[in-house]
Amino acid sequence: MTFRSALSVMVPLAMLAACAVSQPDRPVGEPVSAPAAAPQAVVGTVESASVVSLSSVPSAGAGGASGPSSSPTMAYRVQMPDGSTRSVVQAGERFAVGDSVRVTADGRLTRP
Repeated sequence: MTFRSALSVMVPLAMLAACAVSQPDRPVGEPVSAPAAAPQAVVGTVESASVVSLSSVPSAGAGGASGPSSSPTMAYRVQMPDGSTRSVVQAGERFAVGDSVRVTADGRLTRP
């Protein structure tokens, strides 16, 4: 495996691992509470945006067929009204730093 191919696998995995959050510890024997209701969509502001991976669709100039290209997968950090931040990784609609975005209950970004 070449350095470049190893790097192209390791960087996205590292980005996803950085977004993982562990459950807080609780004492043994403490009852488990019922799960909270699904959170409602909340509006925040994009604090940072970076490309995680590019589309693998070949371009027409590179010998591929011309057609619709898929958008790159992006990692966003969103500043929430309560001062916390949320990290979202998704493909599709792109957002710029400073954009107001809605974080849906399923963890996707949309325009408010």
